[in-house]
Amino acid sequence: MASSAYLDVRNAIADEGSDARVEVNQRALIDKILARYASAGAVYRELLQNSNDADATTAEILITTSASSEGGKEVVSQVIYRNNGLPFRTQDWARLRKIAEGNPDAFGVGAYTMFSICEEPLVVSGKKGEEEAMAFFWKGDSLWTKTGKAPDGIINMSATLNHSNVQDNTAWTSFMLPSRDPYPLPDLVEFAKFLTASLTFTQCLKNIRVYVNSTLQLNIQKTIIESHTIETPKASSFWRNDGAVTSSSSGMFTLGKGADLTQTSVQMSVSIRKDVSPKSDMETSKVRARYASAMVNTKIPSGIEKRMMRVTKKKPPKELTVQIFLDAADHSDDNQKSSKLKRKSKAALITQSFAPTSGSGRIFIGFRTSQTTGLGIHLAAPLVPTVEREAIDFVDPALREFNSELLEVSGILMRLALENEMYRLGTNWNWKEEREAWEAQREDRKKQQKEEEEEKKLETDDAESTKDSADDKSSISSSLYSFATFMARGVTSTVKEAVKAVPELLGEDSETTELLNPIDDRPLSIAERDAIILMKAYCPRQSTPDALVGQCLAKGFGRCMASSSPPVLTVDGVARGIDSRLTNNGMEAFGIPHAVRRIMLENAREYHAVIANCPTMSIDDLIKAMKENILSEEMLVRLLKWYPKYARLNNPRRDKSLRLKEVIRYHKENYSKGGLSSDAEAEVHQLDSIFYFAPQRMSKKLPLPETVFPQSLVGSIGLRTLEDRHFTDWFQPLPFDIWTGFISEHTCMRNGNEKDDATRILVLVTLSKHFDSLESATAKRRFVELLPLSSPFLPFDITTSDVNLPTSNTKTAVPNELYLPDTDLSAFSGLQTFYKASKRLKKEGVSDAFLLAMGVRKTIKIEFLFLHLDTLNWNENPKPLIKYLIDADLSQQDLLKLRSTRYLPAANDKTTVYAPSQLYFKDKDLNIFPFVKFLQWPSNESISTAARNFLLKLGVRTEPPLSDIMGYLEKESAKSVDSRDDAALTAALQYLTQRLGPKGAYVNQFRHAKVDFLPCIRQNLETGEIVKEIKSPSTCYFNPTAMVMGFNVLDPMLSDTELIGVRMNINRDPSCQVLIRRLLQLVDISTARLDQLERQGTGIEAKENNIEKILTLFEGVFLYLSSRTSDFQKRQLSELAKKPFIPCKCRSGLQFYTADQVFFLKRQSEGAGGCDGDSIAELLFQQVEYNAFLSFAGVKTEPSLEELFALMMEKPDEVLDSLGEPKYKMLLRRIAANPPFKRITADIRSSPFLLGYLIVDEDESEEGDETKARSKAQYLLAKADDIHIVDNAFLRRQFPMLISPMEQTLEEFYRRIGSKYVSEVVKKDFEVMGNTHRGTPLANSCADRIKERRPLLLSPSITSRPLVSNASSILDNLEIFQADSIRAIYSFERSSKMINVTCCSKVTKRKSIAIFITNNFEIFDLGNTIGDLILQHCELKDAFFLTSLLEASIGTLRNRGFPVDRIVKPQPPAVEVKAEPRKQTPDITNSQKSPEKSRQSSVNGTVKDGSVDAASSNPTQPSGGFDTILKSMYPQYDTNKIREMLGPNPSKEKAAEVANELAEEVNKGVAGSEHENTKGPGNDAESMPRAKKEKKSVLGKMREGLNPVRGLGGKMPQMLNKRIGGSCPPQGVGAGVGVDGQGNNGESQRVGRGVGAGQGDDAESKGQEDAVQKSLEAMLQQSVESSRSVNSAGVASQETLLQNLPEGIDCNSNGCEVVPAQNIRPFKGPYGNYNSRNGIRVMAAVTSTSTANEAFGFLSNNFDAVDNFSVVIGHLVQIFKLKISSVAIYYDPNGNTIAFNSNKAFHFNLRFFHSLHRHDWNSKGCYSYWFTVFCHELAHNLVSAHNKEHGKYTESIVMLYLPALIDFLAQNGIA
Repeated sequence: MASSAYLDVRNAIADEGSDARVEVNQRALIDKILARYASAGAVYRELLQNSNDADATTAEILITTSASSEGGKEVVSQVIYRNNGLPFRTQDWARLRKIAEGNPDAFGVGAYTMFSICEEPLVVSGKKGEEEAMAFFWKGDSLWTKTGKAPDGIINMSATLNHSNVQDNTAWTSFMLPSRDPYPLPDLVEFAKFLTASLTFTQCLKNIRVYVNSTLQLNIQKTIIESHTIETPKASSFWRNDGAVTSSSSGMFTLGKGADLTQTSVQMSVSIRKDVSPKSDMETSKVRARYASAMVNTKIPSGIEKRMMRVTKKKPPKELTVQIFLDAADHSDDNQKSSKLKRKSKAALITQSFAPTSGSGRIFIGFRTSQTTGLGIHLAAPLVPTVEREAIDFVDPALREFNSELLEVSGILMRLALENEMYRLGTNWNWKEEREAWEAQREDRKKQQKEEEEEKKLETDDAESTKDSADDKSSISSSLYSFATFMARGVTSTVKEAVKAVPELLGEDSETTELLNPIDDRPLSIAERDAIILMKAYCPRQSTPDALVGQCLAKGFGRCMASSSPPVLTVDGVARGIDSRLTNNGMEAFGIPHAVRRIMLENAREYHAVIANCPTMSIDDLIKAMKENILSEEMLVRLLKWYPKYARLNNPRRDKSLRLKEVIRYHKENYSKGGLSSDAEAEVHQLDSIFYFAPQRMSKKLPLPETVFPQSLVGSIGLRTLEDRHFTDWFQPLPFDIWTGFISEHTCMRNGNEKDDATRILVLVTLSKHFDSLESATAKRRFVELLPLSSPFLPFDITTSDVNLPTSNTKTAVPNELYLPDTDLSAFSGLQTFYKASKRLKKEGVSDAFLLAMGVRKTIKIEFLFLHLDTLNWNENPKPLIKYLIDADLSQQDLLKLRSTRYLPAANDKTTVYAPSQLYFKDKDLNIFPFVKFLQWPSNESISTAARNFLLKLGVRTEPPLSDIMGYLEKESAKSVDSRDDAALTAALQYLTQRLGPKGAYVNQFRHAKVDFLPCIRQNLETGEIVKEIKSPSTCYFNPTAMVMGFNVLDPMLSDTELIGVRMNINRDPSCQVLIRRLLQLVDISTARLDQLERQGTGIEAKENNIEKILTLFEGVFLYLSSRTSDFQKRQLSELAKKPFIPCKCRSGLQFYTADQVFFLKRQSEGAGGCDGDSIAELLFQQVEYNAFLSFAGVKTEPSLEELFALMMEKPDEVLDSLGEPKYKMLLRRIAANPPFKRITADIRSSPFLLGYLIVDEDESEEGDETKARSKAQYLLAKADDIHIVDNAFLRRQFPMLISPMEQTLEEFYRRIGSKYVSEVVKKDFEVMGNTHRGTPLANSCADRIKERRPLLLSPSITSRPLVSNASSILDNLEIFQADSIRAIYSFERSSKMINVTCCSKVTKRKSIAIFITNNFEIFDLGNTIGDLILQHCELKDAFFLTSLLEASIGTLRNRGFPVDRIVKPQPPAVEVKAEPRKQTPDITNSQKSPEKSRQSSVNGTVKDGSVDAASSNPTQPSGGFDTILKSMYPQYDTNKIREMLGPNPSKEKAAEVANELAEEVNKGVAGSEHENTKGPGNDAESMPRAKKEKKSVLGKMREGLNPVRGLGGKMPQMLNKRIGGSCPPQGVGAGVGVDGQGNNGESQRVGRGVGAGQGDDAESKGQEDAVQKSLEAMLQQSVESSRSVNSAGVASQETLLQNLPEGIDCNSNGCEVVPAQNIRPFKGPYGNYNSRNGIRVMAAVTSTSTANEAFGFLSNNFDAVDNFSVVIGHLVQIFKLKISSVAIYYDPNGNTIAFNSNKAFHFNLRFFHSLHRHDWNSKGCYSYWFTVFCHELAHNLVSAHNKEHGKYTESIVMLYLPALIDFLAQNGIA
């Protein structure tokens, strides 16, 4: 479709369209093209490219300059470029001409570059003498050409070379380019660099000459030196690979074979004048370079080929050539000049730029582009460039694929060139001979080292010096000749830098530097230099500006030989990178195979690390090398010095380190000159057999084991090295114990030969020093045990000439046979001969302590001493003996003997001697203990400190053992009272107690808890006597008050019983479990005692005495237990939960009760008189005084409702007898208000606990009689099913029956349990008698009235009674019949009565519902009948209410507040009604009394200070509140008149009578006007017969109260008017259009303008209504939003009075409203703060201490109720859009306030929520209740007092936010 449409349009315009040529602005086109050429030399690059394409070998650039007008500088005025290539052919001239036509592809875009410097170029070309010329010139923006024959001699003049006699026969093609804007002469050096680079890959062009003003300034010549073929590696080649890949990834390009891969060496010679002066000399510099080229076969897919032809307009070639430029190096012929001069010459600068540096190789597409290769290699290939020829085209998909594949195959060529050269290097290099020759000359080199160092100082950083030496005699291979000469400069410099940098980077000292960086002084070989130059060219960088170029080259490089890593040159020749190893911190010094010399690595690090991926030497490589080689001692020393330094840097694994030690072998002597040896016959040692090295403190002359390092090697290695932490697993310092064990078996310590004397003395000195260095006695003892103490190795001196030598022929003896050299034995002279150790030992340094430890004696033996005590006279006076022993150096064995032997005398006891542990130092405190023996000491001398300490060491005591003291106490306390010494016992207890304290002798030693030794007392619970006993610490207590429960406590006669108790671990009090058991035991004992008295028939007085004793006993017990309340836990009291333990007096005497059967007495200050809960508890339950323990055990302040209800269910008759009917009824009210059960069970329904009343009417009055019926009621208990709820007093009076109390709360409660309404149990049937008529005026009038009032009857906002489901259908299909008479038949159980009535309903034969009325029917009967039809349950009050809806006029209903204008839409009268004289209308604002007070009192209680009071009593004003209700019903009457009609203290009957009278007066006034102005049945009430007076006609209204929600009606607009400054009609909001236009007042027909106007209102009235309504809502919302945050500290206010309240408000006798005091404080809940879970502040009432305790206790135990209440309040806060901080929850157990508003913050009493809604808090009823309370408090933001205005605001807020509440309940499914 698209194609055919295209053809249709094209054909259509082809036949009928007009032609127009597309004009081209050629000047703009050329400018745009030239903008793409960023480089300054673009014109020369393009001209040189064209010259090369034309097979030119020479190109000349002739520059003509002239003086500049600015400053006289020379500027270029003209440039002539010419080449000796093929002259222009005819087709060439045609192509050149086409660029003037705007076709850049005709001759190449590059031709446009001439216009970059010249406005109108001129081209001359042709054979000699036949030159033609083409001139370009402009006509406007169009480019034109002219062609013709060139004049002779203009271009090809001989002045070119500045030699007029030279004949030039060359056919030149010349481009004459006069300067458009003269420009400065370019820098010839930079220009020469550009031109030299342009010759890099030219095939034909070899020479470029540059003339300036006819003088040759620059000459560049390119010459080919040699060329050879590159071999492609095969699978069987030297490199052991799988062959080389020679094609690109998709096979688009494949390298040729054989001669197609060549390598060529060229020489580039540059000559340039030193300056532009014609007389200056020419400088020449040469550089040699190497190229690799390959013929590439192409196999381009047809799709790519087509796309390329579309873009390039050329067909891709079948074959193409790829070249790479590897390197270039300077090779100047001027060898006489210094390196510095050559480096600074212009020619050298030019040649130096010819070679690429690392990563700076360029892509050549004909000529050099700005794209780099990322290597030190240039690449020339027929890549497709961008338009400006500065970059490769990767934008077009086809060109991108072509260029990427071609770059990939170029990378393959680079890899093959690398492999080829490295292969040649490895083949030609004899590395073994070079290394051996160098090693052989090592000694000679050492001698010449100083000379070489001096020569090195003379060396400079000049790179050419090294290159010159390398170039001499063809030292570099021919293939790398130019490459090597160029790179030599960098190599030398790099080597020097690397060597100098090593100490600074790695070494901490010179030795470390040498170890980690072994000096490799062997000079670079020719092969190594060639390899460095080659590898540096392959060091990679990122290609720029397009990184894809480098990625493609790398891809080809890697694919070429993917399985083989690139080769590197190692010390063992050429190897693959993966097989070679890079140096690693000096590891190369130990013969690692295939190691790369560091100088090679430093000069081509990127190649080794990135390209060849060479691994670094590892510990595994070293292990492998050590397996294959045996080290000399010299290399072993180097290895052991090197390894810890290496380990600090590399942290080798422990297993590798141990493995290395295992494989190291070495020659004990240096058998080979080199470090390594393989001489199998030489003695080889394993390093793994050496474990220790001798520490420094050991003499080198000491004998050592074979496992210790030879001292000769330790000297070379260094002890510090062997102690390095990395040798911890290799070697350890020789442990002295091991050496001691070795030396103990040595001959010097065993035989005592004289030849070993020197060694023996040295060994003893070493052993003594080590002994002295040991700190602990245990270590010293164990060390001495290692010595051969039984061998005679200790030398001694002979002290007497007649001494007998020991049993040895040498002068050595066993140590224990000798004494110290300095021992004084003069006191024992003559008793025995003694031998002393040699004094030489002490002189050499052997310590006395060491000798003593070995057994050498300082004193005589203890046995010898004991044997000669009598001789020395020390047996009665121990002082000299002790003094000697103190000075003597006693061994442990001596001390043991001194402690256990009996040798000391006791004071006053000469019969025997005692061991030290049996005696005590004299102390008067110990005199109380008869078992103590004191040490005998001279009486006139005291024991010195030294003697005392020594005696303590021997065991003399200062304190008796605790066991001895306890034995004494136990024995003494076991005596009888008469024989026991209480004073001594008390003193001993005090002595023991003092020493059980901190730092006491017996602290933490007391373990005698079960020993009876403590004097205690106990109270006999039966007699009250105090009994003294001896008890153990575990069976007594030290708190004396525990005695009240019969426990043993410490005798108070003891001083400080508490100290005794604490230090002897006596419990202060019995444990809680023990107390509970004892309490129950006391209960059992008391019960048994009472039973015994009962059985014995004891008299009343005795019983009373016992009862008083028991009560007194338990009073003390509970008082004691209350002091222990904090020690108890709830679970410990579980045993008391069901056991009676609280004694109380009762009628039968004394009885024990459980905790839940007893309650605390109310304090007098807290008590409340009258029939309250306290009096009920007092009558029904036992009460006791408050006690903390009893409270914790479960005794409550007052019984809960659940407990009262349970008692009522269990014993209803007893409860009634105890309480009486009034209090019983009050209890029922409490239960009804807060049912203590979750669901009604069968037991509740069947239990006879409900009060029923049987009313006997004494005088039943006749109908219409004004006398009151008197009745008498009898009450009895019955179940719910037997009691009936009076919803119809008439039916109740017909039959005798039990009825419920006539209170709404109790009626609802009875109904819930199962009682039925009277109307349900009394069956009704109706009998229509006589004729019935349909369509009579009376029937029609009745039907019309029902139809008119139908919306009111069915409106859910009028009545809260639920309608039947089909109520609307019933009224719509209702038929009205008039009957002669109707009789009602009432039956109850077996009785029945018949009474005539005036109205009933029956089902007709057609199954429809019909109402029958009599001629003179009662309107009440009609309302009752309709209520039975449309309500699910119609009570009498409902009948009265419906009657008022049917009976009153629309205007009356409107005035009463019914929203009739929203429900009933009355039409204006058809005829005009005469206006009655205008009556004076009372001021509604001031005179109308709000009916809201009565309604609020019944729902929310009396309101005070913004608080909702819980009291539900009626107002105590004289009119009883009925005046307010009647005023709301009949607002046209004055309040005073209504009060006058009611009289003082009116009853309900009187109020009903007044209501009927007022209604009659209203109906009369209205009837007159209607009778005159209406014809036929109308809409007013008087159109139907007036009903008879009936007292009950308004009782329902009065009982029900006004409609709870009246919307925005009433007098709200008048109050709003005061606020917004508007106007409202006097009638108020509820005013509308009645029949007479004025409602009930008979005023004129003028339509009132008010918010509640009816359908007759005009647009203006409607607008006013909307404006007022919106203003009101805005005002209310603003008032609600003005709420403030709760005071976090609480509320504290005094009781105040509001004066001058409006008339009719419930107030006290002073006419003022009481604002109750509030005092609440924050309560800290279980969440660690003062808030509920959702952040509402929680507080408690603190009006008194008891209130605070009760409030805090309740909140602590019922915080779940707080959380539930907070959820409800939180949701209401969201509905009113308030902040959560504006509300608080508090608990007040006594106040009557439900909630209060304090400074626009709202506080809600938890007590009422807990009583009303704790079981159904998530219900619609709960939310509705607290929503109304909240609205009440919000209204106080506007009005403080509870007046009419506050009531209206409350209703308005309810109506405003009620939809939000309904939506919330619906969304959350709350029913």
